[in-house]
Amino acid sequence: MNRLKISRPAVAAMILSVSMLSSCSHDHDHGHGEHQEKVSKEPGTTITNRITLPPGAVNNLGITFASVTRGKVGSWLPVPGELYVPDTHRWKLRAPANGRIVSIVAKWKKVTAGEVIAKILSPELRHAQRELIEAMSRSEIARENTQRAAARERQGTTQREFVLELQSASFKRFNDLKKLNESTNSFGAREVLAAQREFTEAAQAAMDSSIKSDKLREAVFEKDLLSKQAQLKTDESIEALSLLSGRTLEELMEVRNGNEAWKTIESIEIRAPASGIIVDVFATQGESLDKNQPLALILDPGELRFRGWIPEGDLPLLKNDAPVRVTLPGGIPPVSTTLLGPRPLADSATRRVQVEAQLPNPGQELPQGLSATAQVLVKESASEEVLVPLSCIVSDGLEKIVFRRDPEKANVVIRTPVELGLSGGGFVEVIAGLLANDTVVDQGKHQLKQTGKGKAPKGGHFHADGTWHLKDE
Repeated sequence: MNRLKISRPAVAAMILSVSMLSSCSHDHDHGHGEHQEKVSKEPGTTITNRITLPPGAVNNLGITFASVTRGKVGSWLPVPGELYVPDTHRWKLRAPANGRIVSIVAKWKKVTAGEVIAKILSPELRHAQRELIEAMSRSEIARENTQRAAARERQGTTQREFVLELQSASFKRFNDLKKLNESTNSFGAREVLAAQREFTEAAQAAMDSSIKSDKLREAVFEKDLLSKQAQLKTDESIEALSLLSGRTLEELMEVRNGNEAWKTIESIEIRAPASGIIVDVFATQGESLDKNQPLALILDPGELRFRGWIPEGDLPLLKNDAPVRVTLPGGIPPVSTTLLGPRPLADSATRRVQVEAQLPNPGQELPQGLSATAQVLVKESASEEVLVPLSCIVSDGLEKIVFRRDPEKANVVIRTPVELGLSGGGFVEVIAGLLANDTVVDQGKHQLKQTGKGKAPKGGHFHADGTWHLKDE
């Protein structure tokens, strides 16, 4: 495939230099066959490979144009399928409790994240508010009990310090009297025994104080544990009310007219979890609902997925992250993406394997359920070549031609023979005849061919300037 590429100006220069010789190069377009008739020009007749498109001809003939690119041609596996919104971008809203609908949005309405979709009156809302009040009251009582227990512990600690000081003083007095009595016998046994008894009583008081201090400390721990449990219960009740009512914690705790908002709310609000479109509504205003009964379906088509099936025999052809080109109906431009998977999911009845590809849809113009065909790249050429859409090629006998737009005159096309290489995925390699960034006719090419204009008569060829010459000129 790697052939020498010569730019169009270089080709023109070569033709100009060769035209000075007695005959032209074989690179020009010749008629077929070894023995060709020499056709002489008739006076006043101009033969050219240029075709001028009159004003309005492009619209009347339905002519469209395509660009010539440069790249690698590949083998593409066609996979028919459809577009769908993945589960991560769809939400089915349900009633969080029994109640009656006060209001609900209309179908096809665009909504934003946090917008109110429906309002419901429910006795469970009052029940949740009552539970929150009780939880807050129990939490406040437990907190006060903890504070009182901590105060008693502090008092017990102070008392224990005094008892320990008394114990230390009585022991010192007893010890001093005992030593003096042993050395001088100045004290009687009665005074020593009294000092000993005082020390013993002080030691017993210190022991009792320690036991009491331990009990007070245990009481503080127990009260603190109960206080924390009560606070957790309060937090749980607030979160339950938040989920039920459809308000955030900040909204519930906001103070309005001297009262916290959670005490004054009267209805349950169902809010959109994300931006999207209401594609279905399952209830009407005034209707009574059961818990978990469906209310509405929201889709966010900002991200779509292509889903198709291939025979299980084609599974070895697929590679993870393989390039995919998804073609859509109605003239919608194709979308380039990559393959997800292949997923390990096969249909045991049809013996087909499911494949998917992610499609961005920022403008939300593509709907769910739209039919589509994915071209999955399974093989690619080694080098880059000039590529043109296969639909732009016209067969004229044994010759393959295109109608190239004159870069200097937008209303003129040039009938151009081309040499083709490999094809795949709707494109074909052009070995000779076109350069990258050329523009060729796509729709309307057959009408141009039927006119017969631009074709070289036998016995001659066209030069680069579009003029026709006899073989030997």
